[in-house]
Amino acid sequence: MDGMVVKQSRKEVEWRQRLARFAKSGQQIKSFCQAESVSEAVFYRWRKQLEAVGDVAPAAGFIDVGVMPPAPSAPSMTPCDSAGATLDVRLDLGHGLVLQIVRR
Repeated sequence: MDGMVVKQSRKEVEWRQRLARFAKSGQQIKSFCQAESVSEAVFYRWRKQLEAVGDVAPAAGFIDVGVMPPAPSAPSMTPCDSAGATLDVRLDLGHGLVLQIVRR
């Protein structure tokens, strides 16, 4: 592959740039697509297509949250209040699936 020139279409370049903006945005896919005026289906199709050729980072990655203090020995029976959480992670898994992890 060294020395080869790969021609990219204008659309492909646009989508590479759009996916890079998405990666830096911290937004959910739905809100990002609304802001960019593109459909979620097209977003997923381009991401999958560019990931297949290895030109886009995988959709998911490792998030280092650092060292956390030990959890309390007795679980609290109070309702969740995310403002007091020591960890709140929300992962958009695509296709309407969201994983949320909250640790106090």
